Amino acid sequence: MKETKMGVFQAASIIITVMISHIILNMPNHLITSTGSSTILNLVYIFIIVMLVFFLAYKVFKLFPGKDLIDISEYAGGKFLKNVFSIIICIYFTTISAFVIRTFAESLVLIYFPNVDREIVVLVFVTIAVVMNLFGFKAISRVTLITIPIILISMILIFVSSASNFIPQRALPILGYGVYDTFVSGLTNIFAFSSTIIIPFLIPYIGSGKELKKSSIISIIVYSIYLILGVIALLFLIPSITEINNTLSIYILSRRANFGQFVQRIDAIFILIWIMSIFNYLAITMHFTLATFKRMTNIRYERAMVFCFAAFLFTIALIPRTTSDINTFERSFYKYISISIVFVFTGIMLIFAYFKKKKRLKKGARL
Repeated sequence: MKETKMGVFQAASIIITVMISHIILNMPNHLITSTGSSTILNLVYIFIIVMLVFFLAYKVFKLFPGKDLIDISEYAGGKFLKNVFSIIICIYFTTISAFVIRTFAESLVLIYFPNVDREIVVLVFVTIAVVMNLFGFKAISRVTLITIPIILISMILIFVSSASNFIPQRALPILGYGVYDTFVSGLTNIFAFSSTIIIPFLIPYIGSGKELKKSSIISIIVYSIYLILGVIALLFLIPSITEINNTLSIYILSRRANFGQFVQRIDAIFILIWIMSIFNYLAITMHFTLATFKRMTNIRYERAMVFCFAAFLFTIALIPRTTSDINTFERSFYKYISISIVFVFTGIMLIFAYFKKKKRLKKGARL
């Protein structure tokens, strides 16, 4: 497979795009629901843990130059583990992408297009993702590099313009529901960083050296800052978190932001920017899903494969019957599925591969 080589900022733009999309899709709301007024402190705690996990994982990647998670899984457990892991990743990426489309489509229909069937909106998103993948990953990465600054600036504008209406007292008590809920059960909020799973899949494009390290650290820090800002804005601005259960929390913030009396309905511009973000997100996840499936099956006809996965994506996105079903999935299943796949299963696999590699290196040194 001929890979498209990219620089640090191009790789970082891809990672940030995947991660920042979850902020657009109510991630701050889900975190506040879990840990209340201690969410800010909890996120600082989670950020430190995620950085430690990344540096440990990076230590493993350095032992396998140019190898991504699929290669490492094959080294750790042969073709069987490679196939199992590839299937899990394909299902995970496809399912999460489907719910991303459905969640965003439901919000668009609710806010702007009440007379449009949600199936049509979902179909538009899937079609754009297909078209972007037909142009290739090089085109996707270039579009992402151009659009990510616009997306980040739009979110900063919302946070800053909302600041005049903040009531900091709403973040008290600082320990929220208590020490246990903040630092022990609150550890499950690490699922907010589950999109970091995309990082190792960029290794064939950027390598496993300093470029990977730089782009990953930049991405995690940028995402963490925006996630904390999103939580601060919701805590300080929205009296009741239940107010935003059925729509995008960042949209509510954009409606409450103060841009002066001469600027009206600017939220529509923000929605257009976020639509670009979701397009990019879907194109990226679809690309890596297709790349993983191709490596597992050695299939040659990529173009036909794109349409097959698009059909799966469209079908899965329409499975939930109501918004309530989507919320149930996000709160009861998505969190624990993400933690299990991204941090537990993948972590155990990397640890096993690390010690297996170290053992072989020691044996080779003795010989």
